[in-house]
Amino acid sequence: VLKMRGEGLRIAAHDIRRILWLGFIANAFYQFLFVLGLARTGAGNGALIMALSPVFAFLIGVAMGRERFSRGVLIGIIMSLAGVAAIVAFGSEGISFAGSWRGDLLMMAASICWGWQSAESTRLLGKYGPIRLTVATMIAGTAMMVPMSLPWIIAQPWPSIAPIAWLGLGYSALLSIAYGYFVWAHALNTIGVARTSVFNNLTPIVALLAGWLLLGENPVASQIAGVVLVLVGVFIVRSRKPMAIPDD
Repeated sequence: VLKMRGEGLRIAAHDIRRILWLGFIANAFYQFLFVLGLARTGAGNGALIMALSPVFAFLIGVAMGRERFSRGVLIGIIMSLAGVAAIVAFGSEGISFAGSWRGDLLMMAASICWGWQSAESTRLLGKYGPIRLTVATMIAGTAMMVPMSLPWIIAQPWPSIAPIAWLGLGYSALLSIAYGYFVWAHALNTIGVARTSVFNNLTPIVALLAGWLLLGENPVASQIAGVVLVLVGVFIVRSRKPMAIPDD
């Protein structure tokens, strides 16, 4: 896509260190923490903890001087977080912190990493654009992720992997990561950190809807109330004026 658009991958020498650091956090360390954390805690815990990432993204963005503080935005983000808590707590997985503190801490660290990379990306998006920055950080992150993953790559019994798992890998690589990261970068560049990050909390709604349509899982009243809270919270944040602080 980058080549089709006639764009090169040239990065200014003084930005290479920042690109490498961003690639490590966003594409290597975050994924490492997320996968290991999710393996050590419940799906409900993971969904709730990752719903904190908009809070971290907003506060980190303010601390870094990338966003202006807004009480209304913070209220909207917290409201959407409360909605996620209701959706997850009354779902089939539920929330339980008994015996899962290691996984919960890993997920918390992943949430902070995602919030940081969302804010940090805005320093470079104006200069390089969403596609070039996404490609550059993915190349950097992949180069770091492979050595980190070697113990699991070596120990993995590759012939035993089912075809459906390979399809899942392809979906994750092409849509969840490649396309998803580009859309995220484009949104950060267009509407800012807070207004982009709050959309992260729509994920449990999509999961709830998929469970209803595909698995016949009927949502309870508390979950529907949670959906309303999330949507109202997202609307509050989106209705605020863009708060990104322009580069000099």
